[in-house]
Amino acid sequence: MALLWGWALSRDDAVYAPPEPQAATAVSSADLLFIDGPAGRIEVVDAEAGSKLAQYESGEGSFLRGILRSLVRERRIRDLEAGGIFNLSLLDNGSLVISDPETNYWMALEAFGVDNRQLFVELLERAHQQQRATAATEVSQP
Repeated sequence: MALLWGWALSRDDAVYAPPEPQAATAVSSADLLFIDGPAGRIEVVDAEAGSKLAQYESGEGSFLRGILRSLVRERRIRDLEAGGIFNLSLLDNGSLVISDPETNYWMALEAFGVDNRQLFVELLERAHQQQRATAATEVSQP
């Protein structure tokens, strides 16, 4: 019982802050929206181009869902709205980071293994393809 009381006492005095950002520069990035759909669907949308990059039905994309839960939890801790833009960046040190501009919370995705990191690499590549296609369309229009 004393141990629990000690934990509660120390927790009240704790200062909560996001991890310090890495000392690296983004070489590639995209702002993404994750939209909850019917029946547990999640759509990943490029916030700049407005195009859908991926869709995960209920039971799919468990790693992506876990990352989103962590990011949304950080927003709720701070009494912020759950929805909004998250940034996905490839850094010059090779790290792939998803971050929340509202909370400054971030996660280095390589910490979760090559296959899980690859899911987000593919989203970043799709976002850049969409951005290039949008830019080409804008240039070709008078």
